[in-house]
Amino acid sequence: MLTDNKVVIIAKLSLFMVSYLMKICSVELAGNEVNLCFLSLKDGIFELIECRKRKITLASSTEAYQMRQFHKEFAQLMQDYKIEHVVIKERLTKGKFSGSSTSFKAEAAIQLVDSVEVSMVSQTYYKQLLLDHPIFVDFSETGLKKFQQNAFTLGCLFLNEKAANNAIEL
Repeated sequence: MLTDNKVVIIAKLSLFMVSYLMKICSVELAGNEVNLCFLSLKDGIFELIECRKRKITLASSTEAYQMRQFHKEFAQLMQDYKIEHVVIKERLTKGKFSGSSTSFKAEAAIQLVDSVEVSMVSQTYYKQLLLDHPIFVDFSETGLKKFQQNAFTLGCLFLNEKAANNAIEL
């Protein structure tokens, strides 16, 4: 359902609800593309935040100017949408499925944005989150593009975990 430029998805958590609001940007780094998904969670309800950018493409990671432009553009997006936390799924550093040098440079540029906290989620922890906090939202109903699916899943898992930890702390 599209209302006021925001796609609302209701996905109640199966735990004690608390008044908890967090706006995040979940990121999937794939080659020279940074796939974005903006989400918030309040009182157990996910909200997809419609954004003017669904992905940012790095033209060249070998030129300092291009990296500065990427950093500036990403930081401006975080400021414009009042994002307080960025979550990134770690990539392998060796082997067949290792990340590219461009993706590691993009990750570093994101981590240098002063206005947001950045969390890295390891592959192992990601799999554990899938078991502990399954997502009961049909991705095809979100209105997101297919390339955003991994970022969406990561964001939902991260917010579920944060909400569960917040409920336990009370």
